Amino acid sequence: MSSLGLTQQRTLVSYGHLRVLLISSLPRHALLSILLSLHHSFQTRCDFLEYIFGLINSWCSALQLLLALTQTATKW
Repeated sequence: MSSLGLTQQRTLVSYGHLRVLLISSLPRHALLSILLSLHHSFQTRCDFLEYIFGLINSWCSALQLLLALTQTATKW
């Protein structure tokens, strides 16, 4: 029996699919940009999240991101 509940497992799988979807759709220079950006220090989690969502927004439209999230959620 797994230590994670079914809902937690599904959540982990959906985040994994979303991560693969986002990473596979990024240009190679964007991946390098992410890796280099991770070396910077951030004062708070909010600053970090704002920065990450800003990067995502620059790569794809909010509509594309919403579509990816919706498709991931419906595949549960």
